[in-house]
Amino acid sequence: MRTRKLVIIAIFLLLFPSTSYSAAKLTKTPAVDNRARNIYALFTKANPRLEPVNAKKYAEIVIEASEKFKQDPYVIAAIIVHESTVNNKAVSKGGDYGLMQVRWKIHEKAIKQRFPKVKNAKDMFDARTNIMFGTEIFSDCMKKCDNDVQKGLMRYSAGNTKMRDKVMSTVKELRSKDNATKTKKKGK
Repeated sequence: MRTRKLVIIAIFLLLFPSTSYSAAKLTKTPAVDNRARNIYALFTKANPRLEPVNAKKYAEIVIEASEKFKQDPYVIAAIIVHESTVNNKAVSKGGDYGLMQVRWKIHEKAIKQRFPKVKNAKDMFDARTNIMFGTEIFSDCMKKCDNDVQKGLMRYSAGNTKMRDKVMSTVKELRSKDNATKTKKKGK
């Protein structure tokens, strides 16, 4: 177990060196770097079988989608963890697909309009398409709920209070890591 942790830490350090983390198309600021690292760590913890390169890619897409749709990246990352356990090929009994568990039957027309390359539900396994569209759906939910995160999560999850509570708990944990990092930097 200890060896596995050391390997994960080594991989993390290789993928996210302290001063040179770069995410394509992202504003390179310490806050973005820190959030991307925290999301990466969350994803690899939630799904230990997830390839580090995919965890990094998903974290970058989450940051990008969050910036595009003006959403908290920690909320989007927590949705992914609690909807699919960061399993890109996840399919629910109700017909929800991919990382953010997008319901194909409800959103098919809108998805095909926004993503012309998407022809069928299995195309929702494309991480970028899934995260972008899932974040857009969540953004719409937030607008309909006056940007109340808890109400937006309820709307996104069709009233699933357990999912809402788990997401909020995960977001709280991620924010506490941010605060710990800020405190540590001030103390230097």
